[in-house]
Amino acid sequence: MDDWHDDYYAEHETSTVEQDPAPVFYADDADQTDQHTEKSSQFVNWIKEIIQLILIVVVVRVGMDTVIPRYIVDGASMQPNFHTSERVIVDRVSMLFGGPSRGDVVVLESPAEADELLIKRVIGLPGETIMIQDGRVYVDGSLLEEPYISEFCAYKSCNGIWELSSDQYFVLGDNRSHSLDSHSFGPVAESSIVGVARVRYWPLHEITIFEPVDY
Repeated sequence: MDDWHDDYYAEHETSTVEQDPAPVFYADDADQTDQHTEKSSQFVNWIKEIIQLILIVVVVRVGMDTVIPRYIVDGASMQPNFHTSERVIVDRVSMLFGGPSRGDVVVLESPAEADELLIKRVIGLPGETIMIQDGRVYVDGSLLEEPYISEFCAYKSCNGIWELSSDQYFVLGDNRSHSLDSHSFGPVAESSIVGVARVRYWPLHEITIFEPVDY
């Protein structure tokens, strides 16, 4: 009888050990954990790449807007050479290396209206004396030939004499009879000039790279 009980418990204990599924269970769980970790890592890397791409785009955009901002023309003061809704790229860098040249079209802060930007053409440079008589511009006594003007100002209010200091420019609109410019508000400080218009990129059929005016 004792032998029977010994054999029974021995067989029972042996069966319990053989049926233990622990080694198989832990192996499967480890594989699933590795797969989950790998997928999570791929997702995190994907998010990082998207964030980096967005940051690069933002930095490039901010850099472009800082160095070569774009502006939309509004108004008739620069006709017939510029019209409302045309878009131009402005070069700020030139302002760091000597400023604009005569004939350059510039974007500047309006001396008459706060928070307003104007687009005008540089006519007079620092240190010069500008005279307008019968609509024609004279620089230090010499007549300035202006091939970009289709009609000179016919009003006496356009006439006058202005002496520019070492940091002032004289700017006029190409539509001389219908432009708020230096013949109204006088010379402008160099610090008020945002930059020089270099390219018209819209509308597409009017794309233009502006060349220096040959006087």
